[in-house]
Amino acid sequence: MKCFYHPEQDAVGICPRCGKAACRDCMKEVGGGILCKGCIAQRLQAVQAESKAVQQDRQATIDSAMRRLRTGKIVFIAFLLIGVVTPVASQVISADPGAPGFFSLLGIGIIGSPIVAYIAWSFYWGFPAIWRGLRNMFSKIGCFVVLNPITWLIFLMVFFMVVGCFGEMYCIFGGGLSQYLKTRRVARGEA
Repeated sequence: MKCFYHPEQDAVGICPRCGKAACRDCMKEVGGGILCKGCIAQRLQAVQAESKAVQQDRQATIDSAMRRLRTGKIVFIAFLLIGVVTPVASQVISADPGAPGFFSLLGIGIIGSPIVAYIAWSFYWGFPAIWRGLRNMFSKIGCFVVLNPITWLIFLMVFFMVVGCFGEMYCIFGGGLSQYLKTRRVARGEA
């Protein structure tokens, strides 16, 4: 029997994958088995294609995280500006002589706007995590069709009040920051 790749040489074995006979130069041990050079080349191409796909997916995840970080900065700055401009604009628009003065409202805006901006920023980062959790929870439960509409309404109101209350606490007291830090690690390629 002659080698498929070198017809002048005798074959030393048959590739278990493609069934072609191959000489000593054309057969190599790969992953505990022996393959011919054609199958090795196909396997190498498949591994390279898979590696490229994984790299592209990772780059898409990093790009998405970078966009989310930029949007988070925009949300923070927008609410920071709104927190400063709103009290000042309300004083300018107001004709009430008993209204606080321009500089007092400016001070309130300067002190209050970082708080408003942090709350908005933390909601921006925290609520997607809460939403994913709720979606996962309900995808496992399924749909309840036995409840009448009034019971559903009461259930949903209570449920969303509880979720809203705990969601706000989660976002404000560290959940938003935690999600931001996770996204930042992904954007840096660390996660």
